[in-house]
Amino acid sequence: MTIQAKLLFDLIGPRSLARFDARCEHPLQEQEQLLRRLLHENVDTEFGRRHRFDRIDSFPDFQKQVPVIDYEDIEPLIDAARHGEPHQLTREPPIFYALTSGTTGARKYIPVTETSRRAKARLMRVWLSGLFRDHPGILNGGVLQIASPEVEEYAPDGTPCGAEAGHAYRNMPKLMKGLYPVPYEVCEIRDYEARYYALLRLAIVHSITAIGTPNPSTILLLARCMGDYTERLVRDVRDGTLDPDVNIPSEIRDLLESTIVPDPERAAFLEGAASGGDGRLVPRHVWPELEVLACWKGGTVGPYLDQLGPCFPDGLPIRDLGWLSSECRGSVPLGDEGGRGPLAVATNIYEFLPADQDPEPPPAELLTVDQVEEGGQYYVYVSTSGGLFRYAMHDILEVTGFHRQTPSVRFVQKGKGIVSFTGEKLTETQVLEAVEETLGTGRGEYSFVAAVGQPTEPSYLFLIEFETPPDRSEATRIVNELEQSLTRHNVEYAAKRGSGRLGPPVLRVLEPGQFDAYQREALREGAPDGQFKIMRLTDDAAFADHFDRVVGDYRAA
Repeated sequence: MTIQAKLLFDLIGPRSLARFDARCEHPLQEQEQLLRRLLHENVDTEFGRRHRFDRIDSFPDFQKQVPVIDYEDIEPLIDAARHGEPHQLTREPPIFYALTSGTTGARKYIPVTETSRRAKARLMRVWLSGLFRDHPGILNGGVLQIASPEVEEYAPDGTPCGAEAGHAYRNMPKLMKGLYPVPYEVCEIRDYEARYYALLRLAIVHSITAIGTPNPSTILLLARCMGDYTERLVRDVRDGTLDPDVNIPSEIRDLLESTIVPDPERAAFLEGAASGGDGRLVPRHVWPELEVLACWKGGTVGPYLDQLGPCFPDGLPIRDLGWLSSECRGSVPLGDEGGRGPLAVATNIYEFLPADQDPEPPPAELLTVDQVEEGGQYYVYVSTSGGLFRYAMHDILEVTGFHRQTPSVRFVQKGKGIVSFTGEKLTETQVLEAVEETLGTGRGEYSFVAAVGQPTEPSYLFLIEFETPPDRSEATRIVNELEQSLTRHNVEYAAKRGSGRLGPPVLRVLEPGQFDAYQREALREGAPDGQFKIMRLTDDAAFADHFDRVVGDYRAA
């Protein structure tokens, strides 16, 4: 930790927290002020003219004039901006496009302006200030952050597109870089195995006091890689080398090797650490000084959190990163308990729909921050300085209480029809498209299909009932083609499969008549006959237990 960085946080930390708390005292007032500013700044844009921003004087006017939108509704405007046409969603030009997967599987290009970038950076300072306040020992070591490359492609007008976490990592203030022993360039190693090896090789010689990445499955993967690479890591630390067999581009390798020196003393320590882990390196032995992990704690990640225990020091605190995405940073957890955090009411505008109501189509008048209730669960819609207005996030949040007068929320799950264990955001549409592509060419008539997420060892189980079950060879071909189709339809699924965070899918061929029996039983238990529906995608692993007559299971290669 650099002295300058410590002085910086001693100076700005309390101030950042105090400003955030003050804004939480009057949430509706902050929302109204932000709304007026966003409308004024973007009145002379294509979107602003279409929806008559110049005639909006209040929240009710805003809800009447501007419809709730999905990405597909504004995709033509984003595409025009990417081709260099100015003033589409914002007067301020996008400086970056955050890439993520949309509900239809196609890539989304979320515009980031300088204002929205700074707004997220301010909230990150608040989050870090709370973290360092509660865990000051972090400043005595280094922070290990795992991020994806900043730039994956360029828009037609030359604007970079990629991972926002990588963008933030690469552009962090110089005073902060002393906290991070792994340079950004490691994020640009495309080969997943090589990236993780390089990250561990550089970090393992340092005292690491915090590890941060959104999904805890990534932290587990890092721990497993550490064990798998034990002998190579110890050898490289002793010799001052970076394994020549690791697939690292030459320019990045040259940079990394210029920072590496032989360290026989650390190698001896690592050998002793490995002996405490049955010959494998484990983070708890390599970095006993760890103060905290930072990752998501809400939604479907619980099984990963349960698996962290054997890898890390007993009782190690975990701080939730908050409800955040490429579209917005929505909440700022200020403690380690649970995954809750107050909404950033001065940064984004929030509207809510009770989760027990059908979000399709959403009503024009949604609830505002002063109308939600503790214990309530809600679909959330955001308006941001990046150019999203009344944007459907397809997330469900629970109000867990209030910080000052501002709702504190925790992420519950993606909206209906979306499952995400490692960030893949798989949808019912993608599942059905993959099945149709695979089986729609005479491969076999099927009467029922559902994909069931398996959270403990993250993967997807496809339950399919064929009129005539395929033999083993054909079933294996089918599940491999399902896998290929999913990777085409969902870039995040492809990435998580490539990194090993998601396992291969399994096809479970059901005996004929299984779905009919399930439906009959459901009707006997009171399900409405004419409205009987079944999800084609679910994260309830127990759902598969309803279908107990199985021809066979077949795993993708």
